[in-house]
Amino acid sequence: MTARPHLFALAAIVVAGLLAALGVRSAVVLDLVFTLLLYAVLGQSWNWISGYAGNISFGHAIFFGCGAYASALCVTHGLSPWLAIPAGALAAALLALVTGFPTLGLRGHYFSIATIAVAALVEVFVRTSPALGKANGFELPIASGWAAMQFPQKGPYVMLALALFAIVQLATIALERSRLGYYLRALRANHAAAASVGIDERRYKLIAFAWSAAMAAAAGVLYAQYTLFVDPPSTIALAVSIDIALIGVVGGIGTLWGPLAGALVYVVLAKAVALRMGGTGKGYDLVIYGAIICVIAALRPYGIVGTIVDALRRRRGASVAVPTAGTAA
Repeated sequence: MTARPHLFALAAIVVAGLLAALGVRSAVVLDLVFTLLLYAVLGQSWNWISGYAGNISFGHAIFFGCGAYASALCVTHGLSPWLAIPAGALAAALLALVTGFPTLGLRGHYFSIATIAVAALVEVFVRTSPALGKANGFELPIASGWAAMQFPQKGPYVMLALALFAIVQLATIALERSRLGYYLRALRANHAAAASVGIDERRYKLIAFAWSAAMAAAAGVLYAQYTLFVDPPSTIALAVSIDIALIGVVGGIGTLWGPLAGALVYVVLAKAVALRMGGTGKGYDLVIYGAIICVIAALRPYGIVGTIVDALRRRRGASVAVPTAGTAA
């Protein structure tokens, strides 16, 4: 399939997002759209290393935290929060290279266990570091305007999240058709066979890991500027990493639109339960989401988008087979 249908779909999403940002006045709806786009970016960043490369990570929140803490440090020291985007992305990419070099050589669940261990070490470091606010975190000073990346209305936040989502999706479209994308899929399918034809597993997975970390850090900057509060439980905790991974699993591992589908289910479900039941329903959304994951794992292991793509391929194959049979007869 060419990239044109994906580009058309992305353009339609961007137009719909801009219309919502400029025309919708409901803070609840705009908050839902912003959260959806943010989680879709996080899910796609996780998808680069866990979907396309096949290394399931349960520590991706540390890269999200790099961006969030970079934003907090920039603002509290009088610097522009826009500087936090390259600073956080660079810090996350370097962290991915340092931690990925020894861990990406591990196979299967050993890599997943290693990412949990690395995330735990990073969380302990942040919780005990005075420069990073320890366990209390940071409250960002309130400002207003594009220079401060803070706004009285939620529409501009939606536009920023939409821009980041579009950039990440365009990068993923390019990945799927690049040499790096082909190499990653070959390594995921059979690393021994890929290595036998000269594909350097560690090199190409490190590249994907660094880029995925940078994208997660950019999302962390937006999150910090949106909530104006950063602390370990909301950014680098294991629960955040698991949420990011589950979005990719439910939507479809290794698919272009899987993270968006997974984020849609996750965010809409959480917001619906919160609006319907308030504080008394806390945790019910996780129970329902867990049940959905169990069903998908048992019946549709390729996720929502993977199942749709498989069904379309079967229908296309059937439509081609019928004329062939008629001609033979």
